[in-house]
Amino acid sequence: MSKATKKTAVILMIIILLSKVTGFLRDIVLAQSFGAGNITDAYLTALNIPVVLFDGISASLGTTFIPMFFSIKESKGNKEVYRFTSNILNIVLVISIIFIIIGIIFTPYIVKIFAMGFEGKVLELTVGYSRILLFSMIFIATNGLISSFLVASGNVYISGIVSIPFNIFVIVAIFLGSITNSYVMVYGTLFAYIVQLLFQIPFLLKKGYKHKFILDLKDENIQQILYLVLPVFFGSYVNQINTVVNRTLASTLETGSITALNYANKLNIFAVGIIVISLSTVMYPILSKLASEGNIKAFKYNISKSINIIIISMVPIMIIIMDLSTPIVKMLFEEGSFDSRATYLTSTALFYYSIGIVACGLREILSKAFYSLQDTKTPVKNATIAVIINVIFSIILVNYMGIGGLALAGSISAIITTILLFISLRKKIGKIGLKGIFTNFIKVCASSIMMGVIMKITYNSIFKFGASMLGASRKLMGLSAMMCVILGLIVYIILILIFNIKEAKEMVNLVRNKIIRSLRD
Repeated sequence: MSKATKKTAVILMIIILLSKVTGFLRDIVLAQSFGAGNITDAYLTALNIPVVLFDGISASLGTTFIPMFFSIKESKGNKEVYRFTSNILNIVLVISIIFIIIGIIFTPYIVKIFAMGFEGKVLELTVGYSRILLFSMIFIATNGLISSFLVASGNVYISGIVSIPFNIFVIVAIFLGSITNSYVMVYGTLFAYIVQLLFQIPFLLKKGYKHKFILDLKDENIQQILYLVLPVFFGSYVNQINTVVNRTLASTLETGSITALNYANKLNIFAVGIIVISLSTVMYPILSKLASEGNIKAFKYNISKSINIIIISMVPIMIIIMDLSTPIVKMLFEEGSFDSRATYLTSTALFYYSIGIVACGLREILSKAFYSLQDTKTPVKNATIAVIINVIFSIILVNYMGIGGLALAGSISAIITTILLFISLRKKIGKIGLKGIFTNFIKVCASSIMMGVIMKITYNSIFKFGASMLGASRKLMGLSAMMCVILGLIVYIILILIFNIKEAKEMVNLVRNKIIRSLRD
């Protein structure tokens, strides 16, 4: 992993952080404007329907497009790449229009599949919202494909930037909806998808892209990507089953459970996204290029490095979330319509989601490794196993643990399938340094547990002392959490350096050198 790659990953990490922050601000505004009740349950369910129905197409095309991009460019040049991209975009537009027509006709039945416990007012709202948001399918697919084209063309930052204008427009829509009518929020969300597309067009034109109005299903490149995309497409929809099952089961629990589960999952994704998504976005084109060149030695080296970085980064984050799940939720959301009961539901789900956070991060980079090798079947097999495990454990645990059981089922599923991906990759490309990775994992876990103990003691002491002097408050809770996290991370960094973890030293040196350069400038 070169210095340029590390620098790009750090910059992208900052961009994704800004994107995630605006996304969190969006969730906070929604929580404080509408709380956790019928409107938010209906809105989040309606927002999820087009994603489940069409995100599979978008995700599978985006995943398989990048290896195809390099293959076509190397053999036939940019002109053929533009023709290929235009053809896919046109096919996707036709498919999305068909999906929208079918969706509008059968909306009430579709809603019942996604939330079988909805009745009366909440069902009526969800049907109404869904008929509007179904039109977002056009933009979900095109946005994903255009982002993949730009990433393959060298603009890796676009994948992080593109969410920022979307989040800003949704925030405005939520605010306007809270003072007028909730349907203003829904129409505003649809408009935000359009803005997301418009935002990418100048970047697309700058790369020299010229759209062609062709629709050629017999094109050899289309047939090749269909061969690659079908397993990924199936896998994407298999993954969406988890979401449908969780939301359906949550709809049978108390009001606000879907909203609480959504916020907890967003917090979990936030933690994964900052580091893992930025790293996988940078590494995917590199791995695809190395695989196309047949440079397996460099391929394995980069995979091993990426895995170690994820472990070093994600294990302490898991411990932090487990230690501070309630203060985090209370500090971010508990205001206005978001009450203490909503905080309890969300923090419970967040705690159990965090157990699988490391596995989710590793699963992302391992899946990218298989896709780079143009092996789209192995991740799909594992995704299918993941769904079966999740469904079984969700049905069992929801009866004993409620919303916590749904989150824990997802974590158990992620851990098991990540182990299976490790085994499959080892069989496919040979040794990838699993002994060294496992040794680092043990060292990181030991450091993180010690960090967690110190954080817990520090938080309780600071908050108890502050509350006796100033009274308990969200600000005091936030300040106590921030102070104990800073102390905990200092302890963690010292410990992993003492344990002599190579990647940890490289990461610390990279940050230190950037600080020194900034001070010199």
